[in-house]
Amino acid sequence: YEGTKSYYQEVTDETLPVNVYGMTKLAFERVLLGSNVLLSEKELGGNSTGDTGQYMPDTKSIPSPNPMSTILRSSLILGGPTPLKNGCRKGSFPSFLQFIESRLKSSTPTDYFINEYRSVVHVEDVLRAINHFLSKAIESEDGSQGKAEIYNLGGRTRVSRYGIALKLANHLKLDHSTANGVNRPAIGGVPSPPDISMNVNKIAKEMGVTKMDGLDEIIEHTFSAGEC
Repeated sequence: YEGTKSYYQEVTDETLPVNVYGMTKLAFERVLLGSNVLLSEKELGGNSTGDTGQYMPDTKSIPSPNPMSTILRSSLILGGPTPLKNGCRKGSFPSFLQFIESRLKSSTPTDYFINEYRSVVHVEDVLRAINHFLSKAIESEDGSQGKAEIYNLGGRTRVSRYGIALKLANHLKLDHSTANGVNRPAIGGVPSPPDISMNVNKIAKEMGVTKMDGLDEIIEHTFSAGEC
């Protein structure tokens, strides 16, 4: 998603990646959906205002579309530490919550963006969603769910990284004066969509839950259940 509005929906809202990372994910979605055009000129950042261009890699390695595919567009994932030491090569605090906790406890001044919003999702909900769709595919009588489906995989809380830091500081009863709310620079660095909060009603209904975990539940579960 481009990030110019709030609560994007899977079908009705346009996909318009702002960086190469987003483009590659969208292109693979199109592979799974069997599209003849992976990325339009507009999606590639071209000057055209219409979807007249296309991008088709000159390669024979692209797999065939699979009608059993489920596409999960995940948001910022939060939860306990990764099970492997120094997971994701990010040091001893491999997830964002543990990073914030370490900075607050050490009173280290840290900047957090206030102008970027995400529908933060609990890692436990991510695992439940993956398990749900795998089980559904296995149990299907004909081995197919009919067609590939797209789901927004996020939580119900739209929040900035600064908002996460303040919420965690309050829960842990830590001084938040070293957490600085700043705007992400408009120029420089890798482009990032300002607001990709998502409507997650579709996946909640599919999984049979009334709501996905919000930030309060994520923090409560992570720091009150001995995960950290």
